[in-house]
Amino acid sequence: MKDKVNTGKKRGLTPLDVFVILICVICVAGVAVRALVGRDDSLPAPRPESSEYALSFELTGARADAGGYFTVGEALYTEDGVLFGTVRDQVSVTPAKIYSVDEEGHMVLSYSGADNGDGSLVDIKGTLTVEGFEADYGFLAGGKLYAAPNCEITLHTSRTTAHVRVTGITPVGD
Repeated sequence: MKDKVNTGKKRGLTPLDVFVILICVICVAGVAVRALVGRDDSLPAPRPESSEYALSFELTGARADAGGYFTVGEALYTEDGVLFGTVRDQVSVTPAKIYSVDEEGHMVLSYSGADNGDGSLVDIKGTLTVEGFEADYGFLAGGKLYAAPNCEITLHTSRTTAHVRVTGITPVGD
């Protein structure tokens, strides 16, 4: 007897063909998603346009000579050297408030001065011009650094480092 040789062509896809095609599609999709995802593992989102904001700040208990370090136009930088903003207006420098407890256990408010022997501490208040935008979760200075009222930020000038507390943020022109 002769063996029959199958001379007809195969029809359709086999389950193995479907599996190989599915694996290839998954690999291509994985490469595409990885190319779109940023280094922080988040998909890129359209950024709003950056605008100018006036950021009010205060610095409490600073040395008396620190007030001279915040002159109009002085540039302030973040810890990684990125420009944060510039001093917008003349800063106000007042004697620092000092709280102490008297003999009866009551809190007493006094102000720093040369006669207190505390080295004349001052409180500094001012306003910075900052580029940034408002997002759903707050203000982003320079599009990266989160800032909000009562938030403390370490800033550097050419002459000093200061830990300032944000007291307000308003768009310029409002």
